[in-house]
Amino acid sequence: MRAWLLGSGGWIPTAERETACTLVRRGGDALVLDAGTGLQRLVADPALLEGVTRLDVVLTHFHLDHVCGLAYLPALPVTSTVWAPGAWLYGTRSADLLGPLRRAPISPFEPDELGEVRELEGGAQAVGAFGLSARAQPRHWAPTAGLRVEDEIALVTDTAYDPGSADLARGVAHLLHEAWSTSEEAVASEGDATAAEAAKVAKDAGARRLTLIHINPRLPDESGLLADARRVAPEAELGRDATELEL
Repeated sequence: MRAWLLGSGGWIPTAERETACTLVRRGGDALVLDAGTGLQRLVADPALLEGVTRLDVVLTHFHLDHVCGLAYLPALPVTSTVWAPGAWLYGTRSADLLGPLRRAPISPFEPDELGEVRELEGGAQAVGAFGLSARAQPRHWAPTAGLRVEDEIALVTDTAYDPGSADLARGVAHLLHEAWSTSEEAVASEGDATAAEAAKVAKDAGARRLTLIHINPRLPDESGLLADARRVAPEAELGRDATELEL
């Protein structure tokens, strides 16, 4: 299995960071975790999907910085299937929640060009050729899903610090965890995790590697995030777009 971080930022894409997107591959099967603006890298760099015969896209939630890349799917060489937590976390079919983005007047594409929308469920499940686990994260503005792909990658984003995230990431090879602010800059009610909190999750989970993602685009200096995390987890790294992740 191989993986690439395609979008390490949150909210607003910048010159350095696209928004949330990670690619996982095993042979001809590919899995995309979140569909932010980082998904454009699959169009800009066709080699990332060379030889792929099945593509599944899994969404953690429905905020625009995590779903706007769904509009790019018709530009890819293979039709994808989208998995989303609408029925599970919101009591509304995912196809209905995503509907306005997938039809006129917003979308110029036909439904078959955008692929089928299926329901992501809580717990363990198969998504294409991958074993996936999903956990509800209720500590954001609206519920989100934490994701784990077998024993290789865990993705925890858009949630305030949640001790249960360590259970999801237990013993994983690589944890991708949001770091929206430093401990000093944190706002108690913000609903997003600090870099130190991301590091605590990694340490408690025994994750072998930690990469900080969902970086706040308004931070004047990102180096503080890394220092904040490394006080707890010295191996922490700051996410960089278009880089392959160590598994």
